Amino acid sequence: MRRGLGRVIAIIASVVPLILISLFLNVGVEDILSIGLLPFIVSCLIALAKLLIQGLRFHYYVRSFIGDGVAKMSSSVQIRMGSEFVTLTTPSYTGGEWVRVAWLYKNGVHSGKGLWIITIEIISDVLVGSTLAYIAMVIAFGAHNYVVSTAILVITTPVFISYLILLTLSAKKTLQMPRFTRPLLTRLFGIEKGERWTNIMNDSLRVLCETSRMYLKRSSLRIFAVGLALTFVGAALHALTFMIVASTKASIGFFESLVMVAAAISIGTIPISPGGSGLTELGIAYYLNTFNIDPAAFGDVIIVWRIASYHVPLFVSWALLVRSLR
Repeated sequence: MRRGLGRVIAIIASVVPLILISLFLNVGVEDILSIGLLPFIVSCLIALAKLLIQGLRFHYYVRSFIGDGVAKMSSSVQIRMGSEFVTLTTPSYTGGEWVRVAWLYKNGVHSGKGLWIITIEIISDVLVGSTLAYIAMVIAFGAHNYVVSTAILVITTPVFISYLILLTLSAKKTLQMPRFTRPLLTRLFGIEKGERWTNIMNDSLRVLCETSRMYLKRSSLRIFAVGLALTFVGAALHALTFMIVASTKASIGFFESLVMVAAAISIGTIPISPGGSGLTELGIAYYLNTFNIDPAAFGDVIIVWRIASYHVPLFVSWALLVRSLR
């Protein structure tokens, strides 16, 4: 009940930045409607295509690392798309991974191998997202947009380094929970639960590290290459959602849209608001200055883009999650 209420609050909170943008930039309903129905629909369809790509990548990783017997392609794609609802309603775009681990466990996959799948998913997103964010940072710095370029550097670098360290350590040694975990859980939940949960977590980490050592080899390069390619396709589709809406106001190309969205997503990962609400809009607004575009004149574009790329996938993923959990 509390979790459901939290999701509702997160959805409501995601609308607040759009209302504030419309108030501060004096964006009326007629301005939003001036974008046009066709660009909005096309942008929505592309956003859903991005969601589908994420589902296909998840299925590809599951099939490649675990095997074909886990579930049908339609089921694995559906749960990946559905779990995005949790991702979009939690800070730093996290949360959906645990839905997928639970689903994999329910389908007979050891939790450690499930952790490996989501770790590779996250690493793929971090590698592609960080690369594009750093490109966006260099361009912003060259345009003397120092505030945005510094923000991207400060936000992106710790995440990038942390996951690289995690991947490296998991391939070299068997990770375990910190020593204080067992006494802490025992004190909070009792001896039996504390012991059991600590053992489960340590066993999951052990299998994760064993799987990491098994697949972090040259023979797995093709799998990683395909996964990264699908990740880039998803990022490219996300850029197109902005380009199509923005093209109704100014001549903005694909590359400009790609770095703008990358910068916005990077800033949106600050763990403050659900799904980066407010931060993402602020990030893309500030990055517009890099290309000498007045953010005040793009308020309606930002609102329509956010609805198409965030709120539409949010409700579609919710419907798919409900269907998957029946």
